[in-house]
Amino acid sequence: MPFNRLRLLGCLLIVALLNACATRPVVDYSVNARQHQQQLAQLQDWRINGKLAYKGEKERFSATLNWQQQDGDYSLGLSSFIGTRILTLQKSHQLISLEYEDRTYQHHDASALLYELTGWAIPVEQIPAWLKGQVLPDNQAIFSDNGLLQQIRTPQGWQVNLSDYRQTAHYILPYQLELKTPSDQIKIRVDKWQVN
Repeated sequence: MPFNRLRLLGCLLIVALLNACATRPVVDYSVNARQHQQQLAQLQDWRINGKLAYKGEKERFSATLNWQQQDGDYSLGLSSFIGTRILTLQKSHQLISLEYEDRTYQHHDASALLYELTGWAIPVEQIPAWLKGQVLPDNQAIFSDNGLLQQIRTPQGWQVNLSDYRQTAHYILPYQLELKTPSDQIKIRVDKWQVN
């Protein structure tokens, strides 16, 4: 009997130690909100890898997300978890193209094109700023006590919640975003930020 208790205690101790090693330490970052927003506005060349989950009125899906941004141009790729490409959306010199279901489409409005072909309401033009934790001019913003952007509300009805900020290069960037309207919900989890 004592042997079983000792064995159980040993197993619990090992599990607790492994759990402690796997948990990322919580770091409380404090920034000057205005200076931080100015710094984020200068960040124009970056890339993220992560996951995106979308839930709309008629459809829901999850995908691997790859987003590369360089100045005003971007490339957004969504793939299934087994690596099959769902779509690629690119903006280059004001020209927007979408590769979807083995065809290429062009338009001047990325969100409208995406909605027209897929039915997904995704605010593509605003997401690059929000991924960085940056407020856009027409956004109502709520900052946490430590100066980091916590929530955005837009005239178009989006509410964006930002969390899990981490240091990446010289920037403090969010790794979790949730975008919501009454009919749509998008969750983004960044696995890796790369700042160029």
